[in-house]
Amino acid sequence: MPTPSTETAERLFFAGKGGVGKTTMAVAAAAFYALHGRRTLLITTDPAAHIGRVLECEVGDEPMPVASVPGLDAARIDPRHETRRYKDMVLQGARERYGPDTVQRMQEELNSPCTEEVAVFRRFLDYLLTDLYQTVVFDTAPTGHTLRLLQLPISYSRQIAAKALGGQETGADEDAEARRMQDALTLLRDPSRTTFAFVVYPEATPIAEAARASAELREIGLETSLVLVNQVLPAEVCVHPLFQRRYEMQQRHLQEVSASFPGAEVRPVLLQERDVIGVRAVLCAAGEAFGGSEAASPVNLRPDAR
Repeated sequence: MPTPSTETAERLFFAGKGGVGKTTMAVAAAAFYALHGRRTLLITTDPAAHIGRVLECEVGDEPMPVASVPGLDAARIDPRHETRRYKDMVLQGARERYGPDTVQRMQEELNSPCTEEVAVFRRFLDYLLTDLYQTVVFDTAPTGHTLRLLQLPISYSRQIAAKALGGQETGADEDAEARRMQDALTLLRDPSRTTFAFVVYPEATPIAEAARASAELREIGLETSLVLVNQVLPAEVCVHPLFQRRYEMQQRHLQEVSASFPGAEVRPVLLQERDVIGVRAVLCAAGEAFGGSEAASPVNLRPDAR
């Protein structure tokens, strides 16, 4: 993960099998960047949306400040909310431009299953391409959904909006959408500006699933640059035979991770003493995963933060 800097924008994606600590690591990264002086936005595309529980705050459909972390805003992309908003926007524009028959046909088109996917993707593009934040951290849904989301610029390109609008867009609208798609692809494929991180446990199944997803991303030009191996047991506490065997198993898997993710940096993250809930616990995790001891006690943390 790049060192915080005010000179370039970063986009960070955290993906992985459900339950491996992906959300925790995404929140930790967002807090790490914000508390080192970068204007940061944390977005969740995961329907489970646990970032509010980790940060102990409400997270809504629009970016709102996280009171305990200066410089950090957070929001979720809720499919139902985005679909309603998208339909309203399309139909409002249609009523201003077309007759009742065309509006009715477009309304029927918008009831198709692809509309939700288009609505979520357009919102995702808004956050990906925003210039209001220096860093945007995406807590994505489990790997299958993430792959689908990131493949959309490739598989849909110009026709994604036209299909959702019933083929009624003007040439100018299509050109604008095509430019947004190209801007998104350029940003996603630039490793100096975008980091793709997988979070895994040191166990066979989550490593294998993440490695398959990483390989699929590589096929569309998106390289994994960071792998966080979460909940690694420290050697000094493994005195019981059971934990000693678990430790030895984890160490074997750690040795395999680099081969499974060629070119990616691999960082072990030690098992925390307690659940990572609240900003101080988040910063302890951030110090472990991203920044060393200096990340755990940044000078601009609010004194009343838990």
